[in-house]
Amino acid sequence: MRIKDSIILILFILFIQFRLSANSKKNPNILVLIADDAGMDFGCYGNKVIQTPNIDRLATNGMVCGNAFLTTPQSSPSRTSILSGQFAHTIGTEDLHTELNDHVQLIPSYLKQKGYYSGLLMKQHLGKNGNNQFDYVREDNDNKAPELFREFLDKTNGNPFFAWVAFHDPHRPYGGDQGAKKIHNPDDVMVPVYFSDTNETREEIALYYDEIHRMDKNIGNMVSELEKRGILENTLIIFLSDNGMPFPRAKATVYDSGIRTPFIMYWEGHIKPGAKYDRLVSVIDLAPTILDIAGVDKPAEMYGRSIQPIFTDQSLPGRSFIFSERNWHDSDEHIRSVRSERYKLILNGYPELLFPITGDYSKSPAWRDLLKGKEMGILNKYQKAIFEFPRYQVELYDLMTDPYEVNNLIDREEYQQIAFEMNNALLKWKEKTNDYPSFKKRRSDFIDRKSGFFFNFGHHRDYKKYGYWND
Repeated sequence: MRIKDSIILILFILFIQFRLSANSKKNPNILVLIADDAGMDFGCYGNKVIQTPNIDRLATNGMVCGNAFLTTPQSSPSRTSILSGQFAHTIGTEDLHTELNDHVQLIPSYLKQKGYYSGLLMKQHLGKNGNNQFDYVREDNDNKAPELFREFLDKTNGNPFFAWVAFHDPHRPYGGDQGAKKIHNPDDVMVPVYFSDTNETREEIALYYDEIHRMDKNIGNMVSELEKRGILENTLIIFLSDNGMPFPRAKATVYDSGIRTPFIMYWEGHIKPGAKYDRLVSVIDLAPTILDIAGVDKPAEMYGRSIQPIFTDQSLPGRSFIFSERNWHDSDEHIRSVRSERYKLILNGYPELLFPITGDYSKSPAWRDLLKGKEMGILNKYQKAIFEFPRYQVELYDLMTDPYEVNNLIDREEYQQIAFEMNNALLKWKEKTNDYPSFKKRRSDFIDRKSGFFFNFGHHRDYKKYGYWND
């Protein structure tokens, strides 16, 4: 009898283990790590100076997407777009600091049907209606990130989880931050050709590197915690940024320096280590991909598609076109762009205005050094581009021969067919996504485009009170 009871007990234990194993494979944990203004400065993306060992390790053991792009180069519009699987103008969050409407559902709402416990950690930037869709919401400085992550994991109670960890790093201001030690030598940093190569600009880039390094360290601690708890092997980890680096002609522009993002995916047993995918990828596909992995049907309102098939087959074709938009961000704009693997076409709704800049870098050495160089007449063609005026209403670039996007080809006869095809694709996208014309919304700037002087009246929800905003 004892033998029979023992056999039954063993079989019962094996059955439970099998069910747990099956559920584990069926419902993976999903951890999204999103940087704030990080650009492409990581070792795995070719920066040989910056120290990002933990992110590089995820890349080495997972897949690196070399041509991933954002739907917008602005913080809150980018985040709401990624989490909703929709373009910012389709859900009314196209302008900076606009809170999410209560009828828009984000990834965690869809995952609830599969028993997922969700967390919004660190920076929020979604508004009350966005925050309320998460089970666990905590905001703190980045030095507390590992602690909050452990607290979040403790509350999952064995359920699969979806965690959106939004770092503040490497957002400005720089210098004096606890935990962001000065470890990068300004003499060694990589200075983009459209910056002035001065000591002050180099020092600022080094501080930007330091904050990325702090974020990398926090990511390493989080991955170690997953490993310690024995759940790393069943966790999909995704790393990306919300927009380009917070410097001139990067963040808040639809040039590649503003919309190209690091995009790394790690999932043991599902993504082969060292995988690379260099076809076009849009972050509009992230939400459908996560739902697909969790076994949730894609809702009709999502514009993207699941890219899970590229986890195992990197020869699959990417997108034919990438679409992005830039709207109000300290300065008003109505910019739309379409990018293929080789060309990019940009439509500027307000070409009569100077090139837009943002308040967060308007007092920076990088911006001031460009202004000084302009006054002295010593800027190169890449540095001069930010001051070009009047602007073209239409810009067309050959990214193969002109990766920094300074040689506009729109008036060249031999490129008219390409321009026509690109514009046609953009117009179809605008119609499909119910985009509004540039004349429908005009807002006042809160920054002087010529000097960079920032006169801030608070968040845009108060702008009507001051008479600067008229919808």
